[in-house]
Amino acid sequence: MALQGSVKNESWAIVPAKRFSEAKARLAPVLSRSERGQLARVMLHDVMTVLSSVRELTGILVVSGDPFVAEVVRPFGARLVHDGLEAGVNAAVRQGLSALTADRMAGAVIIPGDVPFVTPAEAQTVLRAMSERGIVLTPALRDGGTNCLAMADSRAIEPCFGEGSFTVHQAAARRAGIECGVCRLDGLGHDIDCPDDLVAGLRWPGSQTASLLDELNVVARVGSPVLKSLGIQI
Repeated sequence: MALQGSVKNESWAIVPAKRFSEAKARLAPVLSRSERGQLARVMLHDVMTVLSSVRELTGILVVSGDPFVAEVVRPFGARLVHDGLEAGVNAAVRQGLSALTADRMAGAVIIPGDVPFVTPAEAQTVLRAMSERGIVLTPALRDGGTNCLAMADSRAIEPCFGEGSFTVHQAAARRAGIECGVCRLDGLGHDIDCPDDLVAGLRWPGSQTASLLDELNVVARVGSPVLKSLGIQI
């Protein structure tokens, strides 16, 4: 799965993945450090399972400095880019994008490793939309972030993931004069960052992530105020 010599109309998935041992610090009130690492591992596995099934993708490029991440992604045939900087998600994404610059026309579909409920159909929806528009965004359902940034030209705009990044990416597309499509998708729109995301994740059974959340009994751990805000009876 070499990146050199890539041809026009190729589309690569880029997946930035933080060290499992440092992942999901905001879940510390609910999960132990080892449990957070376990969750990060199974979420990444679920994302890789889906992406590897999407034939329209030329390949998957994972950016991480964690050798344990490499263990997870190699069976899927992914290309690993070592994140020597470990300076955050946007620095990791930039390293991934730089691996595609041998062919400016290579497309990039950037999906973080913490959106485990993405489906093959949703990934294909994004790819179809990208073929019609230069940039496609899938917003996070909760914090105004971006759960997917797809670009027909991998250098179209600068990635700026994080809270509120959906509108930032839209503005960057306007400045670049590129039409920006929006795909609001249920599974891809749900990431896991905060305790309430853990309970909401139980709505997607069948994944390793949902099975782990059930095993960890997150409903009991999160507490009644959050459950009531989600409309869950206790």
